[in-house]
Amino acid sequence: MSDGTTFDNSTAQRTDTSTRDKGILILLATLLGSFGVDRFYRGQIGLGILKLLTAGGCGIWALIDGIVYMVGTLPTDSDGKWIIDVKTRDSIRSGISNFSRKDKGVLILLATLLGIFGVDRFYRGQVGLGIVKLLTVGGFGIWVIIDSIVYMIAELPLDSDGMPIADRKTLELLGSR
Repeated sequence: MSDGTTFDNSTAQRTDTSTRDKGILILLATLLGSFGVDRFYRGQIGLGILKLLTAGGCGIWALIDGIVYMVGTLPTDSDGKWIIDVKTRDSIRSGISNFSRKDKGVLILLATLLGIFGVDRFYRGQVGLGIVKLLTVGGFGIWVIIDSIVYMIAELPLDSDGMPIADRKTLELLGSR
C-alpha cells in the first residue's frame, strides 16, 4: 500500500471545467491582483474594473483572492465552469494514479508567504534544502520568487518520496463523478 492517494484516471474527463488554468490564475492574483487582472482572467469584467479602481481593496481583496485561489474552493469562470489545475489534470490523463497526500495549494501558499524561512521545502520533505533556504533568507528572496512561480505553473513538484504533489481540490472534482 502506498503512502499517497490513489486515483482512478477514468474519471478525468469532465465537461464542466474551464479552459483556464488555476496555476495561471494564482500567478496573476499574486503578481497583479491589485489591478484586478485575476478577475479579468476569470471573465468577471465588472469585478475586475472594481478591483482595479480600488487597488485590490487597498491590497486586502487581492490578498484574500490569492489565498482563496490557493487553498479555498475551486474558482469558476464567467460561464460557471470550474477552473482546475491543468498540470494535475494532465498527470491524471497521462496515467499517473498515485499522488502525495500533500496539497499543491498549501505548498504554493507556504512558498509565497513563508518561503524566506524554507517552510515550503520542509513541507515537501526536503529538510536539507529547507535549512539552506532558511539560512540564506530564501536565497535573498530570489529563491522564494523562483520556487513560488515554479510551483504555480511548472510540472507538479515531487515530495521526498518522489510522488507528485497535486492540487487536492482538482483531484476531488475529477474523482467525484
